[in-house]
Amino acid sequence: MTNVLAMDFGASSGRAIVGCFENGKINLVETHRFANDPIYFEDKLSWDIDQLFSQIKVGLKNSLAKYEITSLGVDTWGVDFGLIDEYGDLIGMPMHYRGVKTEKILTRISDFISLQDLYDSTGNQIMKINTLFQLLSIREYYPDQYFKTRKILMISDLFNYMLTGRMASERSIASTTQLTNPYSKDWSKKIIENFNLNAQMLPPIVNEGTQLGSIRKSLNFGDIKVINVCQHDTASAVLSIPAQKPFLFISCGTWSLVGTELDHPILNKKALEYNLTNESGFDKTTEFLKNCTGLWIVQELKRNYQADGMAWSYEQITKMVEETTNKTCLIDTDDDLFNEPGDMRQRIVQYSKATQQAIPEHPGEFFKCAYESLAQKYAETIDEIEDATGESYQEIHVVGGGSKSDYFCQLIANVTKRNVLAGPAEATAMGNVLIQLISLGEISDMSEARRIVSNSVTIKKFAPLKIKLVEG
Repeated sequence: MTNVLAMDFGASSGRAIVGCFENGKINLVETHRFANDPIYFEDKLSWDIDQLFSQIKVGLKNSLAKYEITSLGVDTWGVDFGLIDEYGDLIGMPMHYRGVKTEKILTRISDFISLQDLYDSTGNQIMKINTLFQLLSIREYYPDQYFKTRKILMISDLFNYMLTGRMASERSIASTTQLTNPYSKDWSKKIIENFNLNAQMLPPIVNEGTQLGSIRKSLNFGDIKVINVCQHDTASAVLSIPAQKPFLFISCGTWSLVGTELDHPILNKKALEYNLTNESGFDKTTEFLKNCTGLWIVQELKRNYQADGMAWSYEQITKMVEETTNKTCLIDTDDDLFNEPGDMRQRIVQYSKATQQAIPEHPGEFFKCAYESLAQKYAETIDEIEDATGESYQEIHVVGGGSKSDYFCQLIANVTKRNVLAGPAEATAMGNVLIQLISLGEISDMSEARRIVSNSVTIKKFAPLKIKLVEG
């Protein structure tokens, strides 16, 4: 048996999961779970990187208490990064994508490059949270930090640096920055030059599967290899999808990534018009997708009610929604109104009034609004992907936390009018583990990896039923 450790960081929680590989199957065992709550550091919404690194150490300790661990891989959300000074120290705390001021920066992008040229040069959808815009914002608003910076490390790369003392940027996480070329999948010289960036600030890009080194001896965890997995959580999740033919996927967590896996980027006018993105996946594949708000609104509603003394589980919330027969409104889940933390009930009411829709009153109606609106967003995005690719897809693989909800998977099938295949739920951790095993020579390639997933997890199928949603 070979045991590897996946440290899987989402934008709201994290997990330490041991992947035990034996007889052609992988068994995932969670050894630690923790919240990932942002903090305010020097009045800026930030990631508590010291606390999160301490959770890696707890995950290692818990895992080593039960298993002999050969290697470790870290995956995280994209776009965010830390700044490293000339002494190799972190400058402040990495800023949170929801707290960076990029609005004014976006209005001046045309001073450097046209949006069409920016898209053609990077393949990334234009989002205000993208690393490029965050970096330009730091240069404008916090020049003292920017000009002290010697290296920029994405969050997963930062954790690897803290573990090994070595700096590198893995290809999939680098592809979320709007700083890489979609064809070469290396740093874009054109973007660096157009925006007057210092190329020396960007570490070398390495492939997934690269063995970065071993955990520093000073951490006292023994000889454990640190492997560059597909460090963007979506890229790891997509690898875990047990499909042998072209497919659609929805990786559903705090964010939802809706897309397909291709062997080349798509940079046509429709892709730009629909604001679709091209990111790097396993073995230099292209994930052609859109970043959509995912379960974020549901999570915030849950927190809102918990603050009022009503601490419901997701199972209780689902039952509440299923028992709600009243019509409710549909919202644009990607509207800026819902972007930042706060009382989502007030914002949904505000949106409902502005769009002259039925106003939710009871908890079940608010949650129903969030779930149905998200399913509608998926349907719209899938139509865009099919239009841009010229392909037609009959099945959707739903992975991640959202795949655990039979109600939500059935709703997605109903609204998109496509079969839904749900699972694996811990898709990112599974993909993380698979890449480590490929790097270690235990698995040969992507095809074998996906066959192993089919042997290791149960996939549920949901066929569409006829339903009627209120018009938004």
